[in-house]
Amino acid sequence: MDYAQTRELVRLRYELRRVLAERPGHVDREAAYDLIRRIEILVSADEEEAKAVEAELARWELSLTVGS
Repeated sequence: MDYAQTRELVRLRYELRRVLAERPGHVDREAAYDLIRRIEILVSADEEEAKAVEAELARWELSLTVGS
């Protein structure tokens, strides 16, 4: 990943945490899933980064499922 992609990954991860944690009872699930997909697309070209965020994304997806 180049610098711009790394910065975008950091921004997307921050935004995902904000969406999920800011209002726990009122999560915008559509926005959260959109951010997760954007992160997956961004890291898909970099196997090392994909492995690094895999557990985090799985945890967020699980919390969205459980919170439904």
